[in-house]
Amino acid sequence: MDLFLDSSNPKEIMEARSWGLLSGVTSNPGLIAAAGRDMEKTLGAIVDASPGPVFAQVIGWHDPEPMIRQARWLHAFSDQIIVKLPASVAGLQALQQIKAEQPDLRLAITAIASLAQAYLAAKAGADVAAIFNGPLDQAEDVAHDMIAPIRQIYNNYGFKTQILACGRYQRLFGEIAIAGADICTMKIDFMRLLYEHSFTEQRMNGFLKSWHGVFGDKTWPELS
Repeated sequence: MDLFLDSSNPKEIMEARSWGLLSGVTSNPGLIAAAGRDMEKTLGAIVDASPGPVFAQVIGWHDPEPMIRQARWLHAFSDQIIVKLPASVAGLQALQQIKAEQPDLRLAITAIASLAQAYLAAKAGADVAAIFNGPLDQAEDVAHDMIAPIRQIYNNYGFKTQILACGRYQRLFGEIAIAGADICTMKIDFMRLLYEHSFTEQRMNGFLKSWHGVFGDKTWPELS
């Protein structure tokens, strides 16, 4: 499972990238808007900071033609970009038209909130289905077991569409991995939590306390 950062902040992206396990970046209109008024500069900075693919979303969701034009522009902007189209009739129409004309362009369907939408995204030929499991968990205060059923549906019908899930806390991240998601994206505060555990901190502090009590600040001798 690839690990993506959900961010429009180049400093955050570079920090997560420095940890060595980041595969790419996801963005959305809210994140781009929060970064400032120069949308093109913001997108360019995200692309430059990302170690791999960048998900960028079209604006609108009721009319396919403007979305198609935006998708073409985004792909021309950078070949790192995977364009996100909305889970709507118009979004699926746009996806199918683009794929018919340029099958190699990578497209995702986003804001998927049901198994039916996930099926339709794959049936239409989406490269990625972006599942809004994390926001649903927070909005409804109940765990949404969506990834495993979607994986089963895709296996049943031979769909090659990848599943992108939204991670929150360590336990949910593990459940997403168990269920078979291809990509997990999360904000940097949640990503930091993946590396942390109170038991690990307790044990490491105990080890160091015992060591320092005998050897002080010495470490194993280094070979020259």
